[in-house]
Amino acid sequence: MVKRSRADFLAANLPQLQNLIKRDPKSYRDEFLQQWRHYESKLDIFKDKPDADVEQFGELITFISHVTHCYLDDCAAFPQQIVDLLSTHYQILEPDLRRTMVQALVLLRNKDLITTTSLLSLFFTLFRAKDKALRTLLHNHIVNDIKAANAKSKNNKLNKTLQNFMYTMLKDSNEIAAKKSLEVMIDLYGKGVWHDAKTVNVIAEACFSPSIKLCAPALHFFLGTNDKKEEEDDSDMDVPNLESMKHMMHVNKKKKSKKNALDKAMATVKRKERSRARAEVFNFSALHLLNDAQGFAEKLFSRLKHTTATNAFRFEVRLQMMNLVSRLIGVHKLILLSFYEYLISYLKPHQKDVTAILAYAAQASHEMVPPDALGQVVQAIADNFVWNNVSSEVVTAGLNGLREICARCPLAMSETLLQSMIEDYKNTREKGPMNAARSLLGLYREVNPEMLRKKDRGRAATVNLTGFKPAQYGEVRSEDLLAGADFLESRKKKAATEGTAEQEDGWEGWEEASDDEDSDAEDNEDDDEGEGWEDVESETAGEKGKKNTKAAQEDGWEGWEEASLDGEDSDEDEDEDEDEEKEGPDAEAATVEVETTTTVVTKVVEEGEAVPSPPKKQKLGLAAEKIFTDEDFRKLKKIQQLRAAERLSGLPATPDEDLDLDSDPDESDSDDGNADVVDVSRIMKGIKRKDDYEARLASIKDGREGKEYGSRKGKDERSSKTNREKSKKTKAFMMMVHKKSVVGKAKRSLRDKQKVLRAHIKKQKMGK
Repeated sequence: MVKRSRADFLAANLPQLQNLIKRDPKSYRDEFLQQWRHYESKLDIFKDKPDADVEQFGELITFISHVTHCYLDDCAAFPQQIVDLLSTHYQILEPDLRRTMVQALVLLRNKDLITTTSLLSLFFTLFRAKDKALRTLLHNHIVNDIKAANAKSKNNKLNKTLQNFMYTMLKDSNEIAAKKSLEVMIDLYGKGVWHDAKTVNVIAEACFSPSIKLCAPALHFFLGTNDKKEEEDDSDMDVPNLESMKHMMHVNKKKKSKKNALDKAMATVKRKERSRARAEVFNFSALHLLNDAQGFAEKLFSRLKHTTATNAFRFEVRLQMMNLVSRLIGVHKLILLSFYEYLISYLKPHQKDVTAILAYAAQASHEMVPPDALGQVVQAIADNFVWNNVSSEVVTAGLNGLREICARCPLAMSETLLQSMIEDYKNTREKGPMNAARSLLGLYREVNPEMLRKKDRGRAATVNLTGFKPAQYGEVRSEDLLAGADFLESRKKKAATEGTAEQEDGWEGWEEASDDEDSDAEDNEDDDEGEGWEDVESETAGEKGKKNTKAAQEDGWEGWEEASLDGEDSDEDEDEDEDEEKEGPDAEAATVEVETTTTVVTKVVEEGEAVPSPPKKQKLGLAAEKIFTDEDFRKLKKIQQLRAAERLSGLPATPDEDLDLDSDPDESDSDDGNADVVDVSRIMKGIKRKDDYEARLASIKDGREGKEYGSRKGKDERSSKTNREKSKKTKAFMMMVHKKSVVGKAKRSLRDKQKVLRAHIKKQKMGK
């Protein structure tokens, strides 16, 4: 046997040669050139016969791709040769050889020996190959490569080129290639690499593709159903609040009832806040990046009607289209009136997934929708779901759907229909419809108590009804001042006067002037703006009238005629003027202040002449002096919760100095979802389904854990005894005397029973 030389051994063992070349390239250059010539000969043979000696050719490609960086001059043409082979013969190549070539190109790209543009263009073309493993490999590399190219800074030139190429790939005749290109774009958007409007709008075009393989992933992208978030168990949720427990130990028994009422109202306020502020469950940013939301919604709804008429897509895909159209309407406050007419035909109890359709109807509701359009939906739900000939589950789902719609558009409900449903179901014996009706009642107690009967309004709504004015269609109400800011301002001034501790209350870093300086500055501002006008808040009505009249005559304000800003306000002011004249007939002047969002107008009635005051700058207070921090907003939220709880419970308002802002507001469940999204669970709330056999059996087994079963005779002094033992020792003889005859009758055979029956019948006949 002839012993082989080292050169022959390395020529046959390419992994060993590869390892040695990486350690010392210069020493093994001749061996590499030998393998390179071997590769070139195999390449020529492969071009003539693509199926000849595939395995050895693949080993040479893998070997050269690993050591190319060591001999850049010799291997300059190697990357382009592989690219040309794949571009020309990728459809007829063996799957293993094709995958080997792709892996070699990936390795060369990782070593920066080939440009990203040329390689990724080839990889998108390779999506057309019928090889699932290869497509997965290409997908992962494309995403990682683009992510690495945009890691330090956005590579706009590369991104623009690839996005244009992907846009053409979405229109490719090969559905698989188009789908993989779409998945790459969705994955890059999810990773925050291509988080721009162009990517979103390219994906939006896929929603109108005739292929369901492209339409469905695009719909999933906007609906957010591709996001699979792992549920993390929060162990801190079960930890009790020790501070509140200690505080409850010191509560006086006489005040316990008030404390319970306040706690109950506090829980109600927190539950309502959690329902208003829910976390995102779909891709808000993608929906907001659409160039033309109205046009996109109309085009998608037109496609939905076409697929419904032709039955082109499955019902599940049409449901996703309904969901997306409704979310677009709710998020962008769009007007698409024909969508509500389309939904009415599906709002029937026997319809498949009708609870989801109820949720979509609620999602498409907002305050800018004309009440007449939503009124038809509300009436259809009431007619089909809320009546006596359907089950309680159907009634509950209908009432919950109406509540969600009316929470977004209260004017959609008519007063007669609302009173009828509340009267029929608020005191019903079934819990589901009762709770749903009461939730609808509670909603209108807040939104518009005037639509309720007097007995249904409740104490809090009746008290607040005095100055209540329901919002009209299209009316927008904005708050001028931040609720609770006045309390923070008073606390700030109190801390400044006492000279203590902004640090104790967490108000560090506040730069403020003293109360005297603030008052002086305000007086100076008033003097400059009003030119001698005195502060109307520090004087009586008569004094204000005299001074204002005098200043008006001096400064040339005579002859001004005042027009009321609001008819109702003017009527109220006239009534107040009449009352003041009656109470003080000898008064020379009577004034009434009318506060608006920008000015304070003073009416002066003297000798039949009305003199208006000049515009006065409204005091904005602390909100205009400082940008609130997270700690400030936490305290404001706590104040608003406490005030709302006091109104609901009917308790008197707690003084400002007694408010406890040390404890954090309840934010544990503040991220249950978003108000623009109506989850099906909110429609199904209150509907309790019976468990199947497996669920009942599992519940029984869970209840048996940790318990002992069987006779405890002899284990305990008070263990039970058998009936035989009890009959022997405890029962009296007269209770047991007839037992023998009774037992005998029960143990008779059928023949004995027949004999007894015949004897009885014979005896009866003889007696007659």
